[in-house]
Amino acid sequence: MRKGILREDCDLHPWEKVSLEEYEEHMRYSDVCQLQVLNQIMRRQIVSSPFPSLMILGVAGGNGLEYIQETNVKIVYGVDINETYLKACQSRFPELKDRLRLLCRNVSDIDISLPTAEYVIANLFIEYVGIDIFTMQLLKISPLHVSCVIQKNREEAFVSQSPYMNSFKEISAIHRDISETKLNGCEAVHSGNEYGLFEKGEGTYETV
Repeated sequence: MRKGILREDCDLHPWEKVSLEEYEEHMRYSDVCQLQVLNQIMRRQIVSSPFPSLMILGVAGGNGLEYIQETNVKIVYGVDINETYLKACQSRFPELKDRLRLLCRNVSDIDISLPTAEYVIANLFIEYVGIDIFTMQLLKISPLHVSCVIQKNREEAFVSQSPYMNSFKEISAIHRDISETKLNGCEAVHSGNEYGLFEKGEGTYETV
């Protein structure tokens, strides 16, 4: 176990087979543009937060963590199934020091342990675990506020065209389309919390 990354045993997962370089190059590709848009969404999510403890589900390489300020966030948990992503995240943000706690977890496993946090961010994450499991994990975390982004797919393929899209073939087996209607009916993200919609390089927010 490396310092700063707490890992529980988990089966090999499709997301562990996608390198961080391929993931980020695909996400920032001009026809995809998700990395850039999500960075600005993260800026809004983090800067506006009044909560001292934050958990980011699917933290990957830490896109948006540069907006963490000691004055508003005392501890941030970054959760991801890919330990390589977490190692890169740790090396990219040494200034966060002990405030950044990185947890290698398969959130699809309902038996994993998760700490409590007042604020949860889950951007383009629920699609890979489903609303039911997402809700069960939130019961452990007990957040006061949840902010999440889901992807709307106009086309049959959920992965946008890029030179890196073949790296995501196995991801399709675990991807689920999440409807706005079902998300609105989910108590975990209802009553004053936020959800976002992401579509082809554009991100919007609504209060639900």
